[in-house]
Amino acid sequence: MNTKFTGPLVLALLGIFITLPARAGDDAALQNPAIKRFYSELKTLFRKQYPKATSHLLKDSIHFESDTRVFIVHEATMTGDWQDPWETRGPKPGGILCDIRLQNGKYQEQAVTPQTFDTRYFKILLLVPYSDKHDEHIVVQLSYPRNVKEDFLRQFTELVNEFGKYVD
Repeated sequence: MNTKFTGPLVLALLGIFITLPARAGDDAALQNPAIKRFYSELKTLFRKQYPKATSHLLKDSIHFESDTRVFIVHEATMTGDWQDPWETRGPKPGGILCDIRLQNGKYQEQAVTPQTFDTRYFKILLLVPYSDKHDEHIVVQLSYPRNVKEDFLRQFTELVNEFGKYVD
């Protein structure tokens, strides 16, 4: 082994490991502290029904996922023509997929909410509750298979519609 190159290599590797803990401490800045309690409530609900679900809170977004895959879907347009197929992630039977974004002000998009879309492989529930107290809304897309437990959907919808109680 050539010791001429070993010293700088060891120092470079040591430098990487020394800086890692400092970066791990910065991860807290990547989470919006105002929605941590809401995330915790959701996590409890998801883990009860989907014990293997993974989740994360990143800035103003929350994500939950369990037993998903990529589907190739295509749908008819409003004129009856078929769109080109595209890939989309969705839950397998027994799985779940959920994305939530916290946004300021009232919802200004075109989609009427609440609304459920049927992709033939799974359904997508779109919820956009608003909190007067915080002047914020959340955009929720919950993708679920046909065999989802109705009790989970009920509890999830109630929790989401009351999100303002859990935002600090």
